[in-house]
Amino acid sequence: MDYLEAHGAGSGFGDPIEVQSAAAVYGKGREADRPLLIGSVKTNIGHLEPAAGVASLIKTVLAMKRRLIPKNLHFRDPSPHLEWDRLPVRVVSAMTDWPSHPDRPPRAGVSAFGISGTNSHVVVEGYGETNGSGPDDGTLPAGPARPVAVSFPEAVADLTLSQEAFGPRETRLLPLSGKADGALRALAGRYLSWLDQRAEEISAVGPAGQALLADLAWTAGVGRSHFGYRAGVVFHDAASLRDGLEALASEGQRPKPVTATKVAFAYTGEGSQWAGMGQSLYESEPVARAVLDRCDAILREERGASLLDVMFGRTGAEGALDDPAWTQPAIYALECALGALWSSLGIRPNMVVGQGLGELAAAQAAGAFGLEEGLRLAADRGGGQRVEGMAAAPPSIAFVSGVTGRLLEAGASLDEAYWQRQAGEPAALDRCVESLEDLGVQVVVEIGPDAVLGPRVASTWPKSAGGTGGPVVLSSLQRDSRGNDDFVEAVAGAYRAGLGVSFAGLFAGETRRRISLPGYPFQRRRHWIDLAKRTASGAGV
Repeated sequence: MDYLEAHGAGSGFGDPIEVQSAAAVYGKGREADRPLLIGSVKTNIGHLEPAAGVASLIKTVLAMKRRLIPKNLHFRDPSPHLEWDRLPVRVVSAMTDWPSHPDRPPRAGVSAFGISGTNSHVVVEGYGETNGSGPDDGTLPAGPARPVAVSFPEAVADLTLSQEAFGPRETRLLPLSGKADGALRALAGRYLSWLDQRAEEISAVGPAGQALLADLAWTAGVGRSHFGYRAGVVFHDAASLRDGLEALASEGQRPKPVTATKVAFAYTGEGSQWAGMGQSLYESEPVARAVLDRCDAILREERGASLLDVMFGRTGAEGALDDPAWTQPAIYALECALGALWSSLGIRPNMVVGQGLGELAAAQAAGAFGLEEGLRLAADRGGGQRVEGMAAAPPSIAFVSGVTGRLLEAGASLDEAYWQRQAGEPAALDRCVESLEDLGVQVVVEIGPDAVLGPRVASTWPKSAGGTGGPVVLSSLQRDSRGNDDFVEAVAGAYRAGLGVSFAGLFAGETRRRISLPGYPFQRRRHWIDLAKRTASGAGV
């Protein structure tokens, strides 16, 4: 131990006990020319009561970073209650270099003793180089590279992760937030300065520049608090990131944010399919791939042909995507993959609704049956087979029936009779939307290959008396899209709506590190109490 930041409240009774205790613990085996250095920030700024401990910690970390221990102010007459000559301690009475130890990092102890007996002591250890001064530009060293775990939602927890290599994610999301609108714009400006300072590093040939931008998005997502005023910049490279930040920095006043709490997943039906749908997610997202691989394996076993070959329009596919025998299991599989992917990001529905075939995937998301049971039902329906022997549990979350347009009654089951009726009757979209409004839905996430159902929900939503209102509507994918832009844009929309995003899910399977990012731009306001004005006679007014 090099230094002790003592509680040091100036008590003639408590301070000697603290010094003697520190000497007993940290003084063992110390050489005479290497005493334990002691100081207290209270000599600089006074006793901050509940904030005294954190003030001591801040001082210690800054001193360790700069390798300089500040002078303990007003220290003239050592306490007569201590035998200083016999104690291996020394009060820092002048600016002192931090003790150098080439064989180990710097270490310090910080004490904070509460009047109620809530006493704490922490040991702080530096890292990185142990010699020389740390950077003086406010940055911190990058953290170690760590693998990001793949988290499977409970509904598909038994799936296994593919051993094949995943492609790089080319689309990233930088979340920014503040407690005030001005702070959000100021933060965008700070990130622009960050880009300027690292322009050479980002433009380096090879993957290093992209890795830095990925670490930027990772750190902002998992390493920062997320406040009410939010923005999400979706980018592919430094140029697109700069464009998004500049637009945000120059944006006008935003309305006061409203945090959404009720989310509906809306599952699209037939007619939304297109060759190549979901392929980019399959190539880069472990959770989506695991679901699609399971569905592909089931149909390979039953049909001797690959579902994925048909979905992605691969050469030699033994089937056509527009053939109902393949359309229905393909859309079902993709929607289950999208639902699982959203859940891995911490965004789960409070209620589900589906139209046509999409109602099967909605029922799977609601826990009525498992992934495989739903796939076989979709394949049977697509092949013109009658649904028989169907076993289903009551949904575990609110289920808005596409048949009646109403909320399924508690305890009701989506049994064989329900699906036979569902296959033969038109969907009741208008009544479904009314039910969603009655349930207080604030965000509708369309789960499907294209933006079909979401826009219809938005246009059908009952208007309020003032002609405003309606939910935030997000589409997971759009027809003929390339890359994961649409999905990441939808995640950004969910974040802006105030939903709690588990950002680690956007980096599942990668190896990332935390890096130094711009600090929060506090909107500083003075709250001094002005003295009352006085009249000429001196009386207060």
